[in-house]
Amino acid sequence: MSKIKNFQLRQIHFVQARDFVIRWHYSKTLPYCKYYFGLFDKNDLIGIAAYGLPAMRNQSKCYSCDIELRRLCLTDSAPKNSESRFISLTLKELKKIGHNAVLSLADPEHSHTGVIYKASNFEFLGLERGGGSRLIVIDGVPVHSRTAYAKYGTSGILSLKQMLGEDRVEGRNKKRKLVYRYILKKKLKTSIKK
Repeated sequence: MSKIKNFQLRQIHFVQARDFVIRWHYSKTLPYCKYYFGLFDKNDLIGIAAYGLPAMRNQSKCYSCDIELRRLCLTDSAPKNSESRFISLTLKELKKIGHNAVLSLADPEHSHTGVIYKASNFEFLGLERGGGSRLIVIDGVPVHSRTAYAKYGTSGILSLKQMLGEDRVEGRNKKRKLVYRYILKKKLKTSIKK
């Protein structure tokens, strides 16, 4: 394995990023994003970072950001500090492209606290606003609230139980995610809406 300073950043295609995520990320999923960056050690892909528009309605306005880090993962063999170095390289690219601020969320449901964002000089903004996310399970299969809404016209647990049957639907509120932001342009208004 080469030294971190010799790693290269390249934009990659969705399929290459998705295949990497399926192998190395706990979620095994990759949403469609605007940018997929690969971290390479010579010609070996050792990490991906995917950036897209903020996933939830009003996040962009609420947190004064225009792009979100949606996935970050590296191989288990990547050297110490690879994540923060990789993030640093991607932030420089996003700044060149013209973005203002990056949002990222750490999910305490998966024991994530945002250590890598703190190490990368992201600002901690607190818990996500609103009601947080719900875990919806239909016929034993976890379903994202947006997927449930798209398929059934509702993501409310009670409504889904009425529609599909009490015994087919389970739900609980998930812990709110931790919100981090990195300002790319100094003139950006840094206050967030209350």
